[in-house]
Amino acid sequence: MNVRDYYQAKLIGPCLDLPWANSIGLESRGSDWICSGLDVEVIVPSHTGGGPQRCMATSLRKLTPEEVKALPPKQKP
Repeated sequence: MNVRDYYQAKLIGPCLDLPWANSIGLESRGSDWICSGLDVEVIVPSHTGGGPQRCMATSLRKLTPEEVKALPPKQKP
């Protein structure tokens, strides 16, 4: 894992604060390792000042260099 890697997480349902988030957190569920989407929860700060939103993932995968190049500029940090 590298800080320049890009990953795609598919979520179980809507994560309403995600479009406004400047940063997110990842929390492993059940162990210290994140091996699949079911092992991770995406934590998104609330844009309205409430507590963070916790969004369950169903899958997680690293994007290929070709997929990263094809991302729109707004989707890259």
